[in-house]
Amino acid sequence: MNNGTDPYERKVQLTGGTTYTISLPKGWANDRSLDTGDTLNLYPRGGRLLLARPETEERRQTVSISAARHDPAGIERLVAAAYVAGADVVRVDGSPARAERAAVRNAVAGLVGIEIAEETTETVVARTMLDVGDLPPSRTLERMADRTLTMHEEAVAAALAGDGEAGDRVREQDDDVDRLFGLLSREFQRSLVEVPAVADGLTPFDHYAVARQLERVADHAEKIAESADAIGEPPSDPVAADLDRLAADARAAVERAFSETIGECDPRALGAIVAEVDDLVEEIRRVDRALYERDLADGYVLATVLDSITRTAEYGVNVAEVGLRAALRGDSDGAVTRSE
Repeated sequence: MNNGTDPYERKVQLTGGTTYTISLPKGWANDRSLDTGDTLNLYPRGGRLLLARPETEERRQTVSISAARHDPAGIERLVAAAYVAGADVVRVDGSPARAERAAVRNAVAGLVGIEIAEETTETVVARTMLDVGDLPPSRTLERMADRTLTMHEEAVAAALAGDGEAGDRVREQDDDVDRLFGLLSREFQRSLVEVPAVADGLTPFDHYAVARQLERVADHAEKIAESADAIGEPPSDPVAADLDRLAADARAAVERAFSETIGECDPRALGAIVAEVDDLVEEIRRVDRALYERDLADGYVLATVLDSITRTAEYGVNVAEVGLRAALRGDSDGAVTRSE
């Protein structure tokens, strides 16, 4: 007996000499509110076929938030959380006051592809306008990687120059990275309950995992930028050259890991990146010890910069490991050896 989760085995039959048909058990169909004349979509996914209802306006996921039960900060968090969870429509009901309406606008401003669609005295409605086909995950990741690595380079330059204003400009860019990460988080959440679009060989979780590492690189770029205010005077040329070189190597590791993961996904190239980062981290530790022995006035601040450079390189390893998992999962010709 089928327990409702086990698959049904059905035979493909030929009807009229030109059409194949598959019958559905009536009880199974009724349990899923299927009736004569309903439309279903079939999606090829590797060696499988997925059956799903087509997306309709009636099936758009709606989340309602009561303005009376939450303060403005809570409303802002809930709107953002509903978006990431995959909601198509977010309503704030209960005659929201000016502060609650501002909270909705603030939340929407920090997200991609959603806008205020309706605003009355009783409610504020935000609606997503996203078409995933217009913005594939790989393109979003490319934008995210480009912005993140640019932030990191500018942050290191600001810190080594002790330029607080330049550091402030870098920190302002972190919101852009957060918006792109929110978009990829949303698509990952939706993939858990919907049929995902055919992508680039990576799963929605792979896209999310890579985006998470890029967001962390951006967070450390922001941290490096903050150190620009704390540096009393720029470090000497030899020290600055060491930090600049190590930061460039860390960014290169992230960039190469990212390009390989969304590109060829070659296990040997990805493994080489991991090994090179191990050597780089050892070099960073050597420079850190040398800074400690010099007892510089801004030694502590420079040590925090080095720590962020180390983290950046390690996030590059994490990106490479996403690619390695994808390569192992997708290998079908024996190019990668698996141990049992």
